[in-house]
Amino acid sequence: MATGKAKLLLAGDDAGMMDSNFGFGIKATNRSPRATTVAAIRFSVCLLGLAGWAFISGISPARRAFAQPSTQSTLADAQALEAQGDYKEAEQKYQAALKLSPSSLEARLGAGRTMAKLGQCQESEGMFKPLAGSHRAETEPILGGCYFYMHDFDRAIAHLKLARELAPGDQPVWITLGRAEASAGHNNEAISTLKTWLARNPQDQDALYWIGRIYNSMSQNVLDDMTTKDPNSYLVHELEGDQFRLKQDYAKALQAYQEALKAAPDAPGLHFNVGDVDYQMLKYPEASDELQKELKINPYHARANFEVGDIDIKQGHVEDGMPYLERALKLDPNLAEAHRSMARGLLAEKRYEDAVHELLWLTKADPTDHTAHAMLASAYRQMGQLKEAQEEAEISQKLLQERASDLERLKTEEQEINDRPSAPLEKTPHN
Repeated sequence: MATGKAKLLLAGDDAGMMDSNFGFGIKATNRSPRATTVAAIRFSVCLLGLAGWAFISGISPARRAFAQPSTQSTLADAQALEAQGDYKEAEQKYQAALKLSPSSLEARLGAGRTMAKLGQCQESEGMFKPLAGSHRAETEPILGGCYFYMHDFDRAIAHLKLARELAPGDQPVWITLGRAEASAGHNNEAISTLKTWLARNPQDQDALYWIGRIYNSMSQNVLDDMTTKDPNSYLVHELEGDQFRLKQDYAKALQAYQEALKAAPDAPGLHFNVGDVDYQMLKYPEASDELQKELKINPYHARANFEVGDIDIKQGHVEDGMPYLERALKLDPNLAEAHRSMARGLLAEKRYEDAVHELLWLTKADPTDHTAHAMLASAYRQMGQLKEAQEEAEISQKLLQERASDLERLKTEEQEINDRPSAPLEKTPHN
């Protein structure tokens, strides 16, 4: 039967002595000096091993990071190079990041994007291919733009149509698609594309510009053919007038239309063309006279009715102008300018609720119409709805400031374009 206290065994037979020597054992007086020495050596080796492991695990990652750049630092370098326009170097950095981290979405997108900017469209498409379908809204516009600028218009159109379906609010996609269709010789499709976008965004200057550009190209082709066949035809003069009007060269447009009228005084549309140019030049008496002549030939001309009514409103003849505006809106309910002119007439007649109805239609059709919001503020103020008046006035002021900023940006962009070396414009074949 054992005498004395029991031993606390930690790890085998020597553990009691190990613990005794460091104050953790209970009793170890029965051990030999040799056993004590062996235990101490083993414990020291354990401590050294633990210390060595801690050193290696703590220092080794830092050494590895120093020896080999991380994916994030490589990506940061690539993005900086891309921002500077150094696409070749950026593409190489993105490729390096992709080798470090083959699953990096950012590296793959960056590599494909810079390839496209270098005109390597097929390589870019191959880089994007492994990506899931959810990223196509980002990659399809890149590929469409690349193929467009490399004059591979059929492929550009295919990718841009997919991009339009995936992101129907992306303005550059619509504009580039229209330009690609025109460049491929599909003028009617191009105009349809751009007009569809313009119907949703009536103030888009880019869309208006490219529609005019395509029409101008088509008109020039037709004009050349017609001039060759019959240089004295009134249609030749009318097309010349159309081209000058697109360029807002109203003096030359008026001269051409008047030549057309001499050749065909009763041709539908010619009196309107002359009247419309006078209207744009603020020559209201002359415009009204020509527009009335047009309405005798074609009383169902919506815009002619509008312009006659609008001239009367602007000259203070509200009662005379309102019937023309009502007729114009029956013929074309979406004629925004007629709604605006109607609202002005209703405000002049102090029919504020009716004016608000017209103005709300305008702000819904085009939320960026600052004049409609300003007129709404005036109408609400007259009705005693001061809170609504204040809100509309603030919206109008904000839109005016944004418009001023946009105009300044367009001026800057135009100056940058003018400073660039001239390059041949893409051809627009005649349909």
